[in-house]
Amino acid sequence: MRMQCFSSCLRVELNQPCHGRGDIVTIYGIKIDDVYLYYAGMATIILSLVLVVLYLLQRRRVKRNDIRLELASRMLQHIQPSAGLENNLNYILEMVGGFVSAPSYTFYLRNEKQQQLVLKATRYREGQAGVAGGSGRGGAKKEKEVYHPPLQLPIEAIGSRTELIKEGEVPLLSIPIMGGSGLVRVGPVTQLKSSQRWALEYISQLSSQFLSILIDSDRLQRKAEVIVTSGEALRKISSIALDCGETMSKVLGMAAVALELKAGFIALPDGGRLQTAASLGVSREALRSKEWPEALLQWLGGRKATVIGSDEVRPDWLPSSLSGQNGEGLVISQFDVFGEGGLLVFVPSSGSNERSSLSQLSASAVSIAANLSELIRIQMQTRQLSDSSAELLKSLSRSIDNLNPYTTGYSELMSRYSIIIAIEMGLPADQITDIGLAAYLSNIGMLGLSEELYLKEGQYSEQEFEKMKLHAEVGADIVEITLGNKAVADYIRHHHERMDGNGYPAGLKDQQIPVGARIIAVTQTFLAKIQGRKYREPLAFNKALALLKAAAGSQLDPAAVEALSSWFKRKQTNPALAGRSLGSCWEMCCVPKEICAGCPAFGKEDVNCWEVPGNHCQSHGKSCASCPVRSEAATRLA
Repeated sequence: MRMQCFSSCLRVELNQPCHGRGDIVTIYGIKIDDVYLYYAGMATIILSLVLVVLYLLQRRRVKRNDIRLELASRMLQHIQPSAGLENNLNYILEMVGGFVSAPSYTFYLRNEKQQQLVLKATRYREGQAGVAGGSGRGGAKKEKEVYHPPLQLPIEAIGSRTELIKEGEVPLLSIPIMGGSGLVRVGPVTQLKSSQRWALEYISQLSSQFLSILIDSDRLQRKAEVIVTSGEALRKISSIALDCGETMSKVLGMAAVALELKAGFIALPDGGRLQTAASLGVSREALRSKEWPEALLQWLGGRKATVIGSDEVRPDWLPSSLSGQNGEGLVISQFDVFGEGGLLVFVPSSGSNERSSLSQLSASAVSIAANLSELIRIQMQTRQLSDSSAELLKSLSRSIDNLNPYTTGYSELMSRYSIIIAIEMGLPADQITDIGLAAYLSNIGMLGLSEELYLKEGQYSEQEFEKMKLHAEVGADIVEITLGNKAVADYIRHHHERMDGNGYPAGLKDQQIPVGARIIAVTQTFLAKIQGRKYREPLAFNKALALLKAAAGSQLDPAAVEALSSWFKRKQTNPALAGRSLGSCWEMCCVPKEICAGCPAFGKEDVNCWEVPGNHCQSHGKSCASCPVRSEAATRLA
């Protein structure tokens, strides 16, 4: 018997009447007993798959939790506020590098005052900047683009999520720190897996919890360093003000670094005999002898200084360290100490023994000797008159200047040009006086730094630069404590601020910067361009002035720049100066008279200094070819 049941598409075949347990039902040829087994098997398979998926998901969660625990443990173990902000940020970049391989990693922190992201740490995997490149269409090679991380980024660059971006043609990975306090950029990077993304986002989450602590700790550490450095500087100043021996040791130590001395010696009169005040590289046996310093002073006679070349015969009673046994030259100078003679001896390093080098060293020795005489005189007055503190600080500034022929007269130039700008801007007389003093003492904080740091030639490391920046705050503290003049101190403290807010130490901008500090910044920038160094030539006068104008508004105060430019323009159109330099070289360069006295151009008002044969330009770090006195006249008289 055949029948249709359930529906027309379901065929049920009954072999026997539909009653009793012996009935057999087939659906599409499958016996009903087999259907039960089929669905039971399918259910078992599905359940097994679900269990496998759940196990894999749980295993993934456990693995991620293990990684999270490891990352948190590593960060807790290695992030130490005492290690410094940069070192800690570098370690976070190292953790990022464990998940994403790229040539460069950078960490930016939010600066609320500047409303920018500022680069604080950079890490290179291969010791070189990131490079983006590839092939263009048709297999042609595409020129590689080197990625140089910018120093600042707009706040909007933080973004809201970890993502791939492009800067120019360079593909980068952008990782915002949770809370918007910073940003990590990695690059070049062209792809990002989901497993990398969650790990990087977790590092971002961990970093956000540490950053505020690290930033606050760094701020406190910097303040503490300023306080410590200021304290040390003040102790040094106090010692120099009262202790003549301390003064001589400081001057000789700085001279040794600046002038590359192998040995040096300073002796002062005491009770009718010369006594050693400071020495460097001179044997103890030689220092115990009192005869040779007095004999050397008598041998000098009326001469202020003399040079003994490496191949010249010298007195046989000189100690071995000064006898030139190793081919060294010798520079000897004397100076007045209240009517008696003081002695200054320099032995240059082996690489500075050519006659021209010795002559330049002699000029520096004469200048330093004159400063020593002045320092000793002012010290005596300081003990009696506390009002001499400003003169003492100015004398110390001149001593720093005269350690290097390239900075001779620098403090005097700073003061004169700053006063000119202040007058041109129509400032009150008492404010002009304060600005002139602050400009003169703008580098007095250098006394709080090590000689190696201050007198280093070439580029500073990042750590050295951070220490070097302290000189402004240290100098301000010295002036405020010793002179009690807060206005002068503030001008010194902020003379490295910029109009765009990217300066230091406070990141002030525009009119927030005291006017005296803005004026000093213009003068300092101008002098840096027209004065050379041992490792670079100065810029031509007109080019220096053009660059000064180009920096107006971003770095420098436009009003102060215009004031200096207008003053020069007025001087240059003076008919009385037709065919002449703007002034005598000794006046325009503020060269001490001790150096100028022997120059054949000195005192000649009717002839340009570069036209005088045998002039002493080299003695104060100049050459006629690039001296600002001549380079200004060259374009005007052409």
